[in-house]
Amino acid sequence: MQFLEQEILEITEATWQAMLGLDIQPRVLPASLDTGAGYLTGRVEISGAWNGVVLLHGSIQLAQAAASVIFSNSNGAVTEQDQMDAMYELTNIIGGNIKSLLPEPCQLSLPCVYGTTPEILEVPGAEQVSELVFDCQEQPLFVSVWKRVDP
Repeated sequence: MQFLEQEILEITEATWQAMLGLDIQPRVLPASLDTGAGYLTGRVEISGAWNGVVLLHGSIQLAQAAASVIFSNSNGAVTEQDQMDAMYELTNIIGGNIKSLLPEPCQLSLPCVYGTTPEILEVPGAEQVSELVFDCQEQPLFVSVWKRVDP
């Protein structure tokens, strides 16, 4: 799975630095994808000349840290809605930057953010073409791209 891997790595690192000022590093060893409570998944669809899905998957602690920076709150003042909104914004920005690398014309849907379940991490009718894992504040962040195989 090498689809736009270097570009996705650069997009994610640049987004984290510009928006959050948080250090994020590619993870050398794969992390296990946890689907239990305490994780959020952002999802955005790309349609047009290329059809697929971008997923951003991370822990509540990671969403809390992002929300704290985005909304200028201390961790204690961050609400569940703030965490969802932060994941929404990050999914939209990363998905939009990935879309800009794809053949035109393509459109980006509005992102959706869910509490993570195994079903949320599945993309029926699509194959995973890229997955990167990052570490931020000792929490894993997964960025995956899925290409639709069904028309």
